[in-house]
Amino acid sequence: MNIAKNLKNISWTALDKMTFVLYGIASVVLLRVTDSFELGLFTLFNNVHNLIFSIGYYIGFQSLLHFSNDKKQNPVINFYAILNATIIVVVLNALVIAAKYPLANIFNEEHLVDIIDALPIIMLLSIPRYFNVVICYRETKIARLFAINLIYFGSISGIIFYNVWNNSFLTHRDLINITYIGSALSVVVGTILNIKYWKFKLPNKDTIIKYKDIISYSAKFSIGSIALTIPRTLDAYVIQYFFGTNVVGLYAPAKTIFRFVEDLTTAIGLTIYSHTVKYFANNDMVNINKLVSKTISITFIFFFALTIFCWIFGSNLFELFLPARFTAALPIFNWLMLSSLFLSFTLLSTTINAEGKPELVSKYTLVAVIFWLISFWFVSVSFPNTIEVVAIPYIIFTFILSALFFNYAKKHYNLKLHQLFRFFSDTYNFVKDKIKNK
Repeated sequence: MNIAKNLKNISWTALDKMTFVLYGIASVVLLRVTDSFELGLFTLFNNVHNLIFSIGYYIGFQSLLHFSNDKKQNPVINFYAILNATIIVVVLNALVIAAKYPLANIFNEEHLVDIIDALPIIMLLSIPRYFNVVICYRETKIARLFAINLIYFGSISGIIFYNVWNNSFLTHRDLINITYIGSALSVVVGTILNIKYWKFKLPNKDTIIKYKDIISYSAKFSIGSIALTIPRTLDAYVIQYFFGTNVVGLYAPAKTIFRFVEDLTTAIGLTIYSHTVKYFANNDMVNINKLVSKTISITFIFFFALTIFCWIFGSNLFELFLPARFTAALPIFNWLMLSSLFLSFTLLSTTINAEGKPELVSKYTLVAVIFWLISFWFVSVSFPNTIEVVAIPYIIFTFILSALFFNYAKKHYNLKLHQLFRFFSDTYNFVKDKIKNK
């Protein structure tokens, strides 16, 4: 992938990620009109929704990208994707609703019943919302993706800013309703923008890609991808179990701001996926190495600089927005930022999946998840009154995962550790060529 040729999409991707920053700022400002308990409850709602839909996304919508080479097959692939995602989301949602009272007892939070009852609406809205998002990636319509996310995050952020301006206290139920509004608006805008791609066709004798092909790929791909999302979606529930709802409420603002880093990593992975598939199809290992090393290098250098900035200046900046009762969230965020140094290597999961070896991603991720759970137990027992330690398990998770991915890439993609810093030499050569050609 030539960076210069894709500068337009890179620029739109950068603008798109700014919508996450807007939402992050709104989430910080939100702390002025809520408390840690209400925010903790909303975080539990948001995370169980994200977990369920992540499973539906990987089993259903990932096939939209993987089977995208033959445009004539897209209507059938669209049908398979919507069908699989809907089945998974409906079934998992029904299971969670059926288990809502036992779950409330396990996590010692009676409000969990109300939270689970609120899931069906957001689930139904999320199916068309994410269908539009993935279509934008498949068709490389990043400007449209920016518009969809701007409507979603912008409307939610706007309502939050309005309530902060009026000093209106927001409960977890208010925050859920605001999320409904943002999702509905983004569905309307996304569907209008992508209406030409909303084509569905039942499979017939001329269908090249069979349903069993979709299921076979999804089954192999989804295990590792779903395991990869567990620390991002179940962390609030593990913290709830060990530390309680108020600590979840302190963890939530730190994790919401950090979500920019996670989502940027995911977006970069989606952006390079189709290029990676083509290179593997042509057995072009030279370009695989270039693509992987350049992407990881740019991401790592950016996250490294951002981490240094946050550790030095982050506390002073956030204290301008945070009420005093939430200042305990600042050390959590700084510790979470350390994990960003390893997140750049998790982009290798995209490459390994594109190679057709999702079972390796599954194996490596499950190993890292085991360490994540063990470390949560250890810090809860050893440091029960130290709030910032709730960020340490995620650092351990990303470190273990990045080490396993890098070891594989070193053997199979000829990835070298020194290539982590190729951003500097590439930038120097790019500037030198521009000056030379003037």
